[in-house]
Amino acid sequence: MFRLWNQLTKPRVTVLVLATVLPGMYLGTTGYPSLFSIVITLFGTYLMSSASFILNQYIERERDAVMYRTKQRPIPAGVISPNIALILGVVVAIIAFVILTYYVNLLTAICALSALLLYVFLYTIWLKPRTEQNIVIGGISGCIGPLIGYAAMANTLPVQAWIMFLMIFLWTPAHFWALAIFLKDDYEFAGIPMMPVVSGIQKTVNQIFLYAIAYSASVIGFYFVDDRMGYLFLLSAIVLTVLILTFAYRLKLSMDKVLAKRFFFFSILHLFLVSIAIVIDSKI
Repeated sequence: MFRLWNQLTKPRVTVLVLATVLPGMYLGTTGYPSLFSIVITLFGTYLMSSASFILNQYIERERDAVMYRTKQRPIPAGVISPNIALILGVVVAIIAFVILTYYVNLLTAICALSALLLYVFLYTIWLKPRTEQNIVIGGISGCIGPLIGYAAMANTLPVQAWIMFLMIFLWTPAHFWALAIFLKDDYEFAGIPMMPVVSGIQKTVNQIFLYAIAYSASVIGFYFVDDRMGYLFLLSAIVLTVLILTFAYRLKLSMDKVLAKRFFFFSILHLFLVSIAIVIDSKI
């Protein structure tokens, strides 16, 4: 049962979502968030994120069945029926919304629910099958972690929360297109119009490099929009910026699929380290 839950809910992706909630929580309060606030906010967010991935797999069950990477997922493999998966996704989303509303506040619950709705309806159903820009617009759903964190602590969404939202928005295309390069043949076989399939790898690596520049600028720019950020964050941001731009430039020159996969994993580490730097520097 535990294995089935993990296969349906993509816990490794959810961990990154939770990592982006924490900076908002630490910046959203003048002191330190209580352990209970952290645990209940992260738990509710985890459930809502899990529900979104369950519903995503329900919707994409037919496409998953023809892709090598996804054909062994629980629904196409026949481990769980589509109807049971749908019911599970809806029930988990309701539980998450109730927990966040009752134990945190309504704004936090709305932010978390909006992430699910954007991921399921805007990205999965509408954009992903139709345009190579699906992840640019649909990626909004993955940017709401900082908003959840801020809302949980301050019950409001100040400019700093939206700058962190922008940071993740600019991070997402470079991150996801790197994976799409590595999985180009799978996406092409399934008829999913990812950028490497529609426009080729050359255009994709160029776009990855441009988005890496924009993302890096937003990371360094965060130092200037929040006066709690000190030299620790600024130094960390500069070093991390140099690293990701170097990586993106190497990918642009080589267009190598293996390097693209490495960039994908490095971008996860990068966003995680930026989030940690914000948390630490906000309280020093």
